[in-house]
Amino acid sequence: MPRKQMARAIGFVHAHWRKGKTLKEIAESYGVDVGNLERAFHRCEGVTIKQFIDQQRRAYLLSRLVDLKLYGHEIGTQMGFPSKRAFYRWVRRAFGISFTALRARVRDKIATKRNDKK
Repeated sequence: MPRKQMARAIGFVHAHWRKGKTLKEIAESYGVDVGNLERAFHRCEGVTIKQFIDQQRRAYLLSRLVDLKLYGHEIGTQMGFPSKRAFYRWVRRAFGISFTALRARVRDKIATKRNDKK
């Protein structure tokens, strides 16, 4: 297994997790085996590539929900989801609630923090 190519592939995942590339696409573009890439990433990071990307997506989504001017599908596009439907399904799977409920929860937390500061 070429170490330089593997290191570049892992670096790509870190730098471009929002591009929506699949594990197979990343492995093929760097000329490495999918299984080897997955194992190497897990050894380095302690999580699978999918888990890493989900963690990054959750953190990014929560940071973007503060901006109430953005629609959900706009955030999904920024995160590399191919469609609105894919994004909204991922939100339900990742958070266990709908996007609308998640946004309301974040809005309530922001309002609570503002009221606590007064």
